[in-house]
Amino acid sequence: MPGLHAFFMAVNQLMFVSRILLLIASGLGLLSTVAADERLDLLKNISAAGAPGLTLKMLDQAQPSVDDDLYEWIVWEQERLAILSQWQQWNQLLIRVEGLPHDVPNQFKQQAATYQAQAFLELGQTATARQVLRQQLWQTSAAESGEYESWRRQIIETYIEDDRIDDARVAMLRFDQDFDSTDPGWLLLRARVLIESGRYEQAILILQGQEAWQARLTSMLASFRLNRIDKAELWQQVKKRSENKAVGAAERATLWALGYFAAEQMSPVDRVVALESLFRTGLQPPLRLFQVPVDRLWQAYLGYAELVGNRSELLLGADAKWLELASKSSKVTPVKSRSLFAMLILQSTQTETLNLAASGYMETFAEVDEAERNLLENLFNRSETFSNARKIPPGIRYQLVDLALKSIDIEEATRLMSGLNTYPEGTSRFDWQLRQSRVLILGGRYEEGNQVLQNLIREYREIEPAATDRILQVLFDLQTVNLHEYAIAHFNRLLSLEIEPKQRREILYWIADSYRGLKQFDQAALLYLQSAMLPAPDSMDPWAQTARFNAAESLQESGLVDDARRIYEELLSVIDDAARRSVLNHKIQQLWLNQSAQ
Repeated sequence: MPGLHAFFMAVNQLMFVSRILLLIASGLGLLSTVAADERLDLLKNISAAGAPGLTLKMLDQAQPSVDDDLYEWIVWEQERLAILSQWQQWNQLLIRVEGLPHDVPNQFKQQAATYQAQAFLELGQTATARQVLRQQLWQTSAAESGEYESWRRQIIETYIEDDRIDDARVAMLRFDQDFDSTDPGWLLLRARVLIESGRYEQAILILQGQEAWQARLTSMLASFRLNRIDKAELWQQVKKRSENKAVGAAERATLWALGYFAAEQMSPVDRVVALESLFRTGLQPPLRLFQVPVDRLWQAYLGYAELVGNRSELLLGADAKWLELASKSSKVTPVKSRSLFAMLILQSTQTETLNLAASGYMETFAEVDEAERNLLENLFNRSETFSNARKIPPGIRYQLVDLALKSIDIEEATRLMSGLNTYPEGTSRFDWQLRQSRVLILGGRYEEGNQVLQNLIREYREIEPAATDRILQVLFDLQTVNLHEYAIAHFNRLLSLEIEPKQRREILYWIADSYRGLKQFDQAALLYLQSAMLPAPDSMDPWAQTARFNAAESLQESGLVDDARRIYEELLSVIDDAARRSVLNHKIQQLWLNQSAQ
């Protein structure tokens, strides 16, 4: 919004957006004249750059209809399914597959079935995935399909996910009889089945010669289960490798899962250390064989806390003594301290104890950096233990809300905000209401957010420019979600207060924006002109130029062409910059052309 303070910036923003739209439109127009592979390469590059939404929009515009060119339509549709799969948009993928025309070629139907089965697998709907796969496998020509091998492998995956290891092993043996696959992914899947069925030696043999870290760590797990590596040796290998800065996050997460498997046979503190290290990475290991539920960390905290409590001869329910011990341990042994505080968070029935334990837990961190944020989000946002956000102690919920906002995770911030009616220590009611209203509005809970905002403005007594600006930021959120009526009411309430002239001028402009959003162009033009003329009727400072330009556009949209032309011409008489004059001349020319065409 501040960029609108100068006419130059406003015009250039409009020109920039126009250029972007023109480039996209031109690109789509050119798509019809270049080869299909070049078109797909363009889409793949845009998707790879992190813009799958834009890619799919471009695809919607450029994809021919199925009736006009079936072959070209299929080429585009294949890319669509690949993009949806790559970005794990499983529900959208299923909707697309289920809506395919009935008369598309069988080969494409089979490809789509593979995507469909994978989507059901990823969503945990294994029985449905198996049903889709069996429908394909029972066809008389199934073995001739290029998807046949994929279907057979996916069937095995459904058995594994349902913990039907014997069925998976039998299906795997039949697969090996029919295919001679050396694909690394298949070898890892085979090794997983063998490990889960206790055939560790075979798993090691299958992975011999595979150099990828996934194969190496899977082989280490099999060796550990076979007692070829003892727990202490495995633990040391995990610690040493994890300290290597060249190790990626996915490998590091898998290493600490392996460390946890070793720690299960070691001390309670080792289990806590391994699991905290795992969940600090922010990732679950990509290999399902190594995935560990975050609730195991809560269990590990309890196990270690009980050991410490027994050694100190503490009785359950003696909250004050547990708190005292946890606080004393904080700086020297933070892992012990966190475990004791975690036990109180889980088991205490006293609100004061819960709040003190939550504060104490947070104070065990020297700073809440990215790793600690990952740990907190896992413990409180992704665990069954705290699936109900209302069970999270307020002291931690406040911080989790801030973390969610920093991560632009509005859905999570809204979930955490629900039911928080008091504001945290160290902040003011004003600050908390602002944050609460913003989260609720951006989270789609418009009525609640608007009510909080209404209460805040009603109680706004000590008028300060900085505080008013912060209120305006939330009103801009209302405008962003097109709640212009609410925004106008709040803007007018602010106008009734003793705010400084500069902000009064700005608010008139923002109200005009909302009226323009409501397509009430006459009212918008009036307010833009009021904003422009607030210092003096003949003001032509940068703000006034911007407001007059928008007033002219609103007048043009309302059909008051002569008024719009006069304002454009008035701006033309005071602006020297050639580029801006060119824009204004173009606007005036458009008005003449539109009039002459009527």
